[in-house]
Amino acid sequence: MRTAVFKVLAILLPLVLLVVAEGVVRLFGTDPFVIPVPGEPEYQTVNPAYASRYFRGFVPQVAYNPFLKEKPDSILRIVTLGGSSTAGYPYPFNSGFPERVAARLRSIEPTRQVEMINLGMTALSSHVLRDITPHVLQMKPDIVLIYAGHNEYYGAYGAGGPNRRRILTRTLFWFKKSVLFRRFERIISPPNESNRTMMAQSTTDVAITRDGPVYAAGIENFEKNLAAILRSLDRAGIRTYVGTLVSNLRGQPPLGVNSVASEAWEHGQESWVLGDTTAAMEAFVEAKEYDPIRFRAPEAMNQVIHRLAMEHGVIQVDTESFLATQVNDSLFTDHLHPTAFGYDLIAKAFIRAMEENVNVQSLDLGAPDPSPLDAAYARLLIARLRLGFPFREGLTEEEEMRQFEQILEIHRESGSAADSLAALAVTIQLPIYEALLEARTRNLAILDTAQALAHTRSLLYWQPFNERMHVQAADLASRQSSNLAGEVMQLVVARQPSEINLNILAALRLRQGAFRAAGILLHQIESSYPESPVMLYNMARYLVLTGDTLNAEVYFRRYQRAAQSGR
Repeated sequence: MRTAVFKVLAILLPLVLLVVAEGVVRLFGTDPFVIPVPGEPEYQTVNPAYASRYFRGFVPQVAYNPFLKEKPDSILRIVTLGGSSTAGYPYPFNSGFPERVAARLRSIEPTRQVEMINLGMTALSSHVLRDITPHVLQMKPDIVLIYAGHNEYYGAYGAGGPNRRRILTRTLFWFKKSVLFRRFERIISPPNESNRTMMAQSTTDVAITRDGPVYAAGIENFEKNLAAILRSLDRAGIRTYVGTLVSNLRGQPPLGVNSVASEAWEHGQESWVLGDTTAAMEAFVEAKEYDPIRFRAPEAMNQVIHRLAMEHGVIQVDTESFLATQVNDSLFTDHLHPTAFGYDLIAKAFIRAMEENVNVQSLDLGAPDPSPLDAAYARLLIARLRLGFPFREGLTEEEEMRQFEQILEIHRESGSAADSLAALAVTIQLPIYEALLEARTRNLAILDTAQALAHTRSLLYWQPFNERMHVQAADLASRQSSNLAGEVMQLVVARQPSEINLNILAALRLRQGAFRAAGILLHQIESSYPESPVMLYNMARYLVLTGDTLNAEVYFRRYQRAAQSGR
């Protein structure tokens, strides 16, 4: 009996020691998924270090989207899941499609707060998205948007990597919940110090032939993981939208070597020149399908999305069809990442789906261009990307960096403040929000209020609790009538819905001819500040512009009395 007890203790002792060690290690930090926002006790944000558990030597950036710890019913909270396209690459997160969706939703209900929590990160495969889904549920979102599927071969734990079996990946992720395991993993597998691009570092199984075992594994992984994600969201009663995938077809020749892909590409070019766009696009799709370098999702991924959307009763966003007539290189910065205009089109596709299912209609005033610094930052990231595999072959790491340094020098010496500051931001010599602040300061010094407002818009995302920045933003926006001014003012109102700010936005919407939004704002102001002279004057203008001259006269008289009383 005693021998049996000792045997049991001998077996349990290592487990007990591991549990104790895990507890001790957790005392010094656990890398939680969300962390408090310094100085803002009511808010939290996604931990930028959390994703490090899925990568070696590379940690993808996550959007800075603070959200309330306790969510009131009045807030519309949206979470987005996906890879680098969802993150907004090559632009900072404020120019990606999730923020474009949020901007359009704010135009629908200008006085309702919209929290957009963008969990899109570079190189995230569906394995990782499935792993973080429990954290998404804890955020209690009203809506989840999913745009994913391009990283199933070369992304984190993609089918083209060493961990191809889904069961092994799921088991590994279970172990990664242990802080002790993650510390041990870093010791035995130290980061790979390299200046190569993420694409070059992640391409392990270079040639993935169509219908081969790796190709099939990528599709199967995506289907199983997406199905699990949708089941979890459905059980939680969360309205979910899944977008079909788009990529650069006409502007991107095959990245790998394959005779079928090359011939299809050449046929597509010939058909395009002859004006047969239908045949051309069919050929371009075939070229992508047989391209053995699979950074662009095969059409099978969209078939999976369509099938699972039907099975799980989620809303499919037909992004592919929405962009079909415009899928060309002018909408893309590279093989699949859209330009700012392309991202706005994706946002329109999601909004269109929401309009059909929620019976709302957003303003379509057009997306403001990215700020000059954001645009220069994006150009530099793409320039670096195109110097590496698979866009360029045969260059050593040193040669890539030498050529990129030449590009950086051109930007430094261009005479453009945005270009030179972007060079500092890309090389991490200056945080991008500090670069934006410096760009804005230089704009104001030369009275370039349009560019100052563009940089201010970006800063509002990076510094959402900076009250002084909001006051300055409102001052700049109040003097303009552009779409950019409207969007900036909407951001200000979302954070600081004061009488002054609401009146500025209402007047701006009137100048833009956005009467529905102006009316909503004016009635909101009237409910809280019924004798506001500015509101009364703008209400009179609104009623005249919408044809109600009788009531306009009533409000104008009220305005005169309020103005005379000195309010």
